Amino acid sequence: MHKATSHLAALMALSILGPAAAASEPPPPTPVHQLFYQNLTVIRVNPLGLQNQFELDWRHRLYDPGDSLIMSQNYWALTAAPILTPGLMRLGVAAKLQPLAILKLEVKWEYLNYFGNFDLIQSYADDDADFSDSAIADGGDAGLNYATDGWQLTLDGEARAKVGPLIVRNRFKAGYLEVALRGNDTLFYEQYFDLLLPGKGWFFTNDLDLLVQVGKKLIIGARWAFMDVQYPDDAFAPGEDKDSDNAPTHRLGPLVAYTFFDDPGASFNKPTILLLVNWYLQHRWRTGEDVSQAMPYFVLGFAFSGDLIPID
Repeated sequence: MHKATSHLAALMALSILGPAAAASEPPPPTPVHQLFYQNLTVIRVNPLGLQNQFELDWRHRLYDPGDSLIMSQNYWALTAAPILTPGLMRLGVAAKLQPLAILKLEVKWEYLNYFGNFDLIQSYADDDADFSDSAIADGGDAGLNYATDGWQLTLDGEARAKVGPLIVRNRFKAGYLEVALRGNDTLFYEQYFDLLLPGKGWFFTNDLDLLVQVGKKLIIGARWAFMDVQYPDDAFAPGEDKDSDNAPTHRLGPLVAYTFFDDPGASFNKPTILLLVNWYLQHRWRTGEDVSQAMPYFVLGFAFSGDLIPID
């Protein structure tokens, strides 16, 4: 059983908590100084997972926005971002820049620690490896999983807009990671992203959301999720075609979020239930080879945020 959840679910929740997307009324300007947190707990199916993610920002307003809504939520921030799952710990620090309510940029560095349980991690010599759910379970029974660690650097950009009830949001991430693998292995199955990743190399994710706000509390819409990997030459056997079947992957399906209340400045705010049901359009193992394409990617989450020390 693979107990770590998708990073895309976390992006969904933390983005929906953002003021520019969901606010039905103009939010108050960011305080000059602000200690702000966000928390997300999610479970998922296909693959199975469980995760808690917490972010703590110390924010500083860039400039006085006046009466402008698009400038009202401007800041730069330093962030602590730990993530804990039963099989993985990620300890992150980040710097964020939001010059306008419609644009946010982030760079994050994370220490990764894989505990070696729940059949993970398992690593491979080339990209022909079978990292399906069935093969991972068999590998765990054979004792092929092991504990290890590494680090990851992520570059993140998010653009979003709201016109009336319509919300459009796109978030792109480029990640580089280095993980210590066993022996001469060059690739490993990363359950956090549900991808076969290089021990040293780049990968990319993109989420595109088209949403509609219904009243003050409900958001419904659809998400297209895309993920790709830049495999190095040593990920392929000598003479092997370097066009991998393992990536890219695509998912598409509905997204729903219900926020119980929104009280800007409160220490506990925007408690939100999140539901994401996507179907795989492209995935080596989840479109019939190991798991039926009719089986959706299912995420259920609960998120909240709050101001700890707002200082005007």
